[in-house]
Amino acid sequence: MKKIIAAALIQLGMSTSAFAAVDAQLEGLYNKAAQQGGDAIEVSYEAFKIAQQQDPTDPAALFYLGASETLMAKESWLPWKKVSYAENGIARMDKALLMLEELENPGRSARGVPRDLLFKGIAATTFTKVPAFFNAFDRGFELYGELMNDPRLSHMPVQAVSWIYCGALEAADLGEKSDQKSEWQAKVNTRGAQALCKLDTE
Repeated sequence: MKKIIAAALIQLGMSTSAFAAVDAQLEGLYNKAAQQGGDAIEVSYEAFKIAQQQDPTDPAALFYLGASETLMAKESWLPWKKVSYAENGIARMDKALLMLEELENPGRSARGVPRDLLFKGIAATTFTKVPAFFNAFDRGFELYGELMNDPRLSHMPVQAVSWIYCGALEAADLGEKSDQKSEWQAKVNTRGAQALCKLDTE
């Protein structure tokens, strides 16, 4: 596995001694890990661990490290490692969100979505889906509330943010928050995002 990680980093022109700020290539590592799983998760985890070590003040590196750790939790066969990865990942993601709030310009992802919206969306999805004993659901649902009330979301291409709309409705179902779901459903319908949801949220 170490050879796979080293080869992936070399292919991207990265090394353990000099690491660029989080860019499209690094974001691609996380996206591949989230979509494909398997070895791609550990590659993403190791890459962002290096990135975060090189620049501890970069909230993007910290956030993606945490997000990669939560993916590692899903892959681990050892219960204690699952818990450790998940707890550390959740804590890092939440800390990165707080760091991002202090920036006047949080920047945009490679896909053009403001990073604070993107990171809140990833965190909300993760926090509302981890087991209840992590006590992260309420924080995740709070993030969905912030997202659904953010006027910038309605100005983004619906294809780019439909996963946020769909995730919010799913979280409302999981939390049995019918009043909130009705309010959010109206926004989803207005944007025409319902058809893009993979799950039936009716």
